[in-house]
Amino acid sequence: MKTSILTALLSLAFFLLHVALPAPLGYHRDELLYLALGRRPDFGFWSNPPMIGALSWFSQFFLGDSVFATRLFPALAGTLLVYLTLRTVQLLGGGNKSVLITGVAMIASVAWQRAFTMLQPVPFDILCWGALSLLLVRWLHAPGKFDWLWIGLVAGLGMLNKYTLVFWAAALFVALLLNGRWRILLTKDPWIALAASVAVFTPNLIWQYLHHWPVAAHMQELAESQLQNVQPMQFLTDQLLMHGVGLFVWLPGLLFLLLHPRMQSFRLLAWFFMALLGVFLLANGKSYYTLGAFPVLFAAGGVCYEHYLKPRWAIATAMVFIGLLALPLAPAGKPIWAAPKLSKYFQHPALEGGLRWEDGKIHALPQDYADMLGWPEMAALATKALKIHGQTDDIMIYAENYGQAGAVELLGKPPVPVCSFSDSYRLWAPEYLPPG
Repeated sequence: MKTSILTALLSLAFFLLHVALPAPLGYHRDELLYLALGRRPDFGFWSNPPMIGALSWFSQFFLGDSVFATRLFPALAGTLLVYLTLRTVQLLGGGNKSVLITGVAMIASVAWQRAFTMLQPVPFDILCWGALSLLLVRWLHAPGKFDWLWIGLVAGLGMLNKYTLVFWAAALFVALLLNGRWRILLTKDPWIALAASVAVFTPNLIWQYLHHWPVAAHMQELAESQLQNVQPMQFLTDQLLMHGVGLFVWLPGLLFLLLHPRMQSFRLLAWFFMALLGVFLLANGKSYYTLGAFPVLFAAGGVCYEHYLKPRWAIATAMVFIGLLALPLAPAGKPIWAAPKLSKYFQHPALEGGLRWEDGKIHALPQDYADMLGWPEMAALATKALKIHGQTDDIMIYAENYGQAGAVELLGKPPVPVCSFSDSYRLWAPEYLPPG
């Protein structure tokens, strides 16, 4: 079979699994916020650059706001990530066997299942990092024929989606120093790329300036409420566990890049990953912030398997092994059951790490799953309260957080304004309230 056809089939398999599996838990709290951003598109928001709002607007305008429609774009982003990663395999020198191992591991990864399930900036951030990895591999493969302008343009788009791309740039700078490729910094190419990325990102910079830099206030809130609970050992442990069975592919890929002579031209990618871990450890970054650095490690892992497992039966055995180990972990990647059954599933001691929330405590369900519960009931209570009150003149619904506000707006569709001072809702709050 041609490698291009195999790549397309594996990418399609990822997409079909995401859209075919049930989604019994409903909207996620963050999805309710991003759907609200789509109803008020702008060049920036309190905690996000503008891209997620633009994607949300496009999705709602053309597809509607059902749970299925809301999650179609993230599934497409994951599909494109798989495709780009399998293209990276080929640039690293891998053939069909490498593509098969990498594709199966990408589909089996718990982290990829979780990340590409919900509408949020994360899936598009991972896709952007995957594209940048492919571009770096192209540069390392043929330095003299590569135009760094592409890196700048993709990085600029990435900054319009999520600010964490700053850490990608910092880790790349450190990796260039550690790998002895710092001389590229003395040429014009990376600086042209930097100028291009700033040009693409400028509309959000202007918006931030006009709104007195809300990103700074958001980062301070994030550091005080969530990042202070990040523990270095837990962060490192999560790196090993969050892909589930994918560990058996990406970790050999990292070692292959770092140690094998065949990968000497691409060793920068291993240094980049280690530099990124260091950067996020210093910045108290959340565990999932590193996800965008993993696709190239999966690609290298596939090449590693093909290098050492010559017979076809050995590759087939490896794929069956990965698939069988991945099946019991499927509910940890996607909430395919109702909450009571999921709660029983997560009682297994081996899954305790997935129950740690941003407050640092262990709960009955993963935070992402718990954040998909209760929104229709809350919207119904608000609707009932309005009916009991009768009059809607001079009435406003106040919500304590953006999940409540988004649920009441989307699911209740009240005839009165919904107000909150949580996240981007504070941008839309009235400047004053009439006495009453």
